[in-house]
Amino acid sequence: MTLLSRRQILAAMGATVAAPAIVRAQSGEPLKIGGMLPFSGPASIEGRQIVQGLQFAVAEWNEKGGVLGRKIELVLEDDESNSTKGVTAVRRLIEREKVPFIIGTYASAVAIAASKVAAEYKIPMLSGGSTGAGATDQNTAGDPWFFRSWPDSNAQGEDTAKAIVEKFKKTKVSIIHDNTNYGVTLAEQVTRVVNGVGGQIVSKDGFNAGEQDFSSMLTRLRSLRPEAVYIGGWAGDGANILRQAAEIGLRAQFVGSGSMLSDDFIKLAGPASEGFAVASLFEASTPNPVGKAFAERWRKKHDFDANTFSSLGYDSTNIAIEALRRVGKSDGLEIQKMLKSGMKDFPIVQGPAGATAAFDEKGSVKFPNFIAVIKDGKRRLDI
Repeated sequence: MTLLSRRQILAAMGATVAAPAIVRAQSGEPLKIGGMLPFSGPASIEGRQIVQGLQFAVAEWNEKGGVLGRKIELVLEDDESNSTKGVTAVRRLIEREKVPFIIGTYASAVAIAASKVAAEYKIPMLSGGSTGAGATDQNTAGDPWFFRSWPDSNAQGEDTAKAIVEKFKKTKVSIIHDNTNYGVTLAEQVTRVVNGVGGQIVSKDGFNAGEQDFSSMLTRLRSLRPEAVYIGGWAGDGANILRQAAEIGLRAQFVGSGSMLSDDFIKLAGPASEGFAVASLFEASTPNPVGKAFAERWRKKHDFDANTFSSLGYDSTNIAIEALRRVGKSDGLEIQKMLKSGMKDFPIVQGPAGATAAFDEKGSVKFPNFIAVIKDGKRRLDI
């Protein structure tokens, strides 16, 4: 890690820094679980919000006495959205901390690389926000080691693209996407679905994550007069694009990827975020009663609303700990078996009423995305 040391991250987030030790089956010793997210780098906005969901889940379990008679200790690693660092972090969590599972990570390319290593050690990973279809597509059908308890980027792109044409009635669409696996996958899905439901893609532009100046691209788009512009990429880049589009007078229905679901995105984009639409897995106003109860508990503790990012971290962590409890021991292989087929009755906070941790043969969960629109500086479900 370059910007923050592991010790600094753990201290800042209230975790206990302890000497590496093998987890023993004695009630007085905490049971360590692993978390790997980007706390620095291009996805740090998302990573810092997701980890709050991990921490909230652990705190709730510990308030009830922990699991298997032991308190839970969350051990965190910063992968900086970097695949090499992610692989190193996974090895550290498994070899040194002896964790039975890992919640991580957000960047899909990092999740793909890291989960391959975790699978070699027979340690399951549950997504820390990654929606890229590639992360679950690489799983062996019927024997997944990377699990995602929400729809992948294919479904996200499909639901968003349908909303552009069918909900917002916009047929001339421009696409702006970053060149990561996440952005490219979403752009492909939006292209296919928009064309399939009667829309037309008038332009498609890629950029490198972290770029600062989009003025030339946006000026050219303005001349094409698209009715809608889809943005696929990180939250910080999306906010820059919205602000600069407003500055040059590009008027269209802007729609974006799930990374742009946070209140920080609204703050970064400012007034330019008004009317922006995004596919959402969870909002505090969710019609899902399990999600609604979670939102109320979160608000009571934090005095601000939970969002999709906090729900991502919460669901993955809650599912993994419950699987461990059902197995009755800190064993990665047995937890993976439980996740594959034994969690279909376990309710989750994301998605519509009745959504559960019903993983398919590739380790993903399917349900329709909500569409949220920013009005008066707040995301509101358009249902």
